[in-house]
Amino acid sequence: MRFQLTAVGLACATLLAGCGGGGGSSEGAMAQSISFPFVGGQTIAVPPDVTTIQLTATASGGGPVTYTSNTPATCTVNGATLSLIKAGECSVTASQAGGNGYAPTSEKQLFGIPKQPQTVTFRNPGSQPLDSTPVPLVATSTAAGKAVTFTSSTPAVCTVSGNTMTKVGNGLCTIKAEVVDDIYAAGTVVRSIPIGTAQADALTFTSGYKDAFTTNEQGHIDTYAGSSADGWWCATNWCGRTVPPDGSSFTWYYNIQPKTGDGLGAYSGLKLLAPGLNQLVNNGNTPVGVRIDAQAALNFTLAQNPEWFGTGNNGVDINLYLGHFALNAKGEACNVKLHATVTPTAAAATSYSVGLKDKFTIADSCGLTGLDLWNELQDYPISQIEFSAAGANTSMATAGAATLTYSTQLTLTGPITFQ
Repeated sequence: MRFQLTAVGLACATLLAGCGGGGGSSEGAMAQSISFPFVGGQTIAVPPDVTTIQLTATASGGGPVTYTSNTPATCTVNGATLSLIKAGECSVTASQAGGNGYAPTSEKQLFGIPKQPQTVTFRNPGSQPLDSTPVPLVATSTAAGKAVTFTSSTPAVCTVSGNTMTKVGNGLCTIKAEVVDDIYAAGTVVRSIPIGTAQADALTFTSGYKDAFTTNEQGHIDTYAGSSADGWWCATNWCGRTVPPDGSSFTWYYNIQPKTGDGLGAYSGLKLLAPGLNQLVNNGNTPVGVRIDAQAALNFTLAQNPEWFGTGNNGVDINLYLGHFALNAKGEACNVKLHATVTPTAAAATSYSVGLKDKFTIADSCGLTGLDLWNELQDYPISQIEFSAAGANTSMATAGAATLTYSTQLTLTGPITFQ
């Protein structure tokens, strides 16, 4: 836990003589100062343990130093041992009585005693029908043995008794899970639970496209494609990306121009990174991305070229890469990946909504066991979205083209949101 001195404490810790009487001299006696190293920063201990600090002030005159607590309710002194009793401000004075030709002096420190840190985990149970079925609320704290209390700030929509929520009316039910304690810092998590016809607020992954390589939200765009006709990597002018001047859409195309279509195989896709993100962290969790509360679906508008749509093998794979990092069985960097497939119903731009709980599955656990999809979505951000051809177009050539051309073209139009 980070600790900071108060303005008074900082002044007291840096001046050798001062803060309430230090540096004074009796007539004919020499002035002396006290060096009192800063002693704050430690947290309160969990009872029955007590945090203790050894005080090590020294007087320039060489005489013995005594210590006094000015705030005995929060900290006490026994000899040179300071005991932290409870969180709050602690004030300690180091004194030297004088003698041997030196005047008496003192030095004061004032600092805060922080509480123990804690984290409360409260996962949103998700949208609920408006009926009489009670909803159990589950939350935990990293503080052992501490119970989490629940309160509703929307009693017209939902009420809470103990750890059970009762649905009252349509709307967003706002529940606070909290641990308030003398030893542990306050831990609070607030969740909005849609009841009945209510929807969670929309979360925008991207509102559009700044250019062919960047979303409006400064997320980087990666693309890839390849086939048996070009060594499985598009290193020719067969590939390209386009964005209109208004940034309303993004198109990635792969126009394969083989000498023959026999035995042709291909792949093609694109990856959109979360707002402000250029790449996933490759040695730990990625903290950047869209965090799901009770949002139920991924929403987007997609179009395909008629040739690809007409193959009947026009499915689009969607992968959500979470910020959850691990090394897989091969020792490679890996992010937990959720997968769904959408089969477009028209070649023209069409809006789709893909349920997070019922359509996506965990496609790559990175070797981790016991993962729960909804818990993963609650605990980690969605850092990257990938759209790719489940089967690129390798069977329907472009009508009227001067050369044999198999086109796979995917266009995303408008915002991509979660709601």
